[in-house]
Amino acid sequence: MISPVLFCNYIDKLLLQLSKSELGCFIGHVFLGALAYADDVVLLAPTHRTMWTMLAVCDNFAREHHVVFNAKMSKCLYFNSYPTRSRISTTVLQFSVSGNDIKFVDEWPHLGHIITTVRDDKADIISKRNVLCGQINNK
Repeated sequence: MISPVLFCNYIDKLLLQLSKSELGCFIGHVFLGALAYADDVVLLAPTHRTMWTMLAVCDNFAREHHVVFNAKMSKCLYFNSYPTRSRISTTVLQFSVSGNDIKFVDEWPHLGHIITTVRDDKADIISKRNVLCGQINNK
């Protein structure tokens, strides 16, 4: 199983580039703009302009290292920091990677949990409850 090792080698270089760019989200001095686990990478940006720049870093990395990021497997969730204000129009806002548009969604499963733009756990709890009920009923 050499492919996970090769992926980690490639992705580590990208994560270092993103960290050095000083783009994305931080808690204090800790960079949290790019999180990776196995073959999943999550980019976190405080503004749409920052996200465009971070995706440009990813595109440059991809060209330089002859890799392609799969936009069809990528999703974008927009979290409004002010729930009472109206959301930015995702029809105006568009992100792309490797020349392909990334689709906006209101919820998406990531590493076994459902992340939603409404910032609550209801969808994730219902999903876990349904899995438990299914396991109980199959015994």
